[in-house]
Amino acid sequence: MKIKVFSRNGKKGNAALETITILLVMFVLAISGLYGYKLFDDLNTGIQTDDDVGVTAKETSSNLFSVYPSLIDNLFLFAFTLLVIFVLVSSFMIDSRPVFFIVTSLLLVSVFLASMFLGNAYEDFADDAELSSYANNLPYIHWVMSHILELIISLGFVIGIIVFIKFKGI
Repeated sequence: MKIKVFSRNGKKGNAALETITILLVMFVLAISGLYGYKLFDDLNTGIQTDDDVGVTAKETSSNLFSVYPSLIDNLFLFAFTLLVIFVLVSSFMIDSRPVFFIVTSLLLVSVFLASMFLGNAYEDFADDAELSSYANNLPYIHWVMSHILELIISLGFVIGIIVFIKFKGI
């Protein structure tokens, strides 16, 4: 009796769904990080100006505020890298038929359009006078979101290649 641990039966490749998942997660993380940085700045300013708050709390808040941009920026890059690796590995595990390549290509065009719109939406947020100084302090987030269309296009094509043009073993 042969037991299959990783069964590939019935799984169909969906490069568009995997790519849109990365796109939406990165957009939400970028906007959350940007607004979180602004909120933390307002909170830190309030703590520093409040006379009722102790010196230790002011120092702690100041130290955490100075660490926040690099922490959030690096976590964003780490999450983006892990999501890309996860999608590439899961794409390799999916069994698909080449006939679905045309449908997937058409769906990927809609994903590319969505990435263009979300990239432009991020640029509108980041170019806002209130948020532009915060966006400049988050270079990884700003670079990835400014180039999200190019990244998603290349990722979509790599996923498409992995899903549909891989070696079929016996």
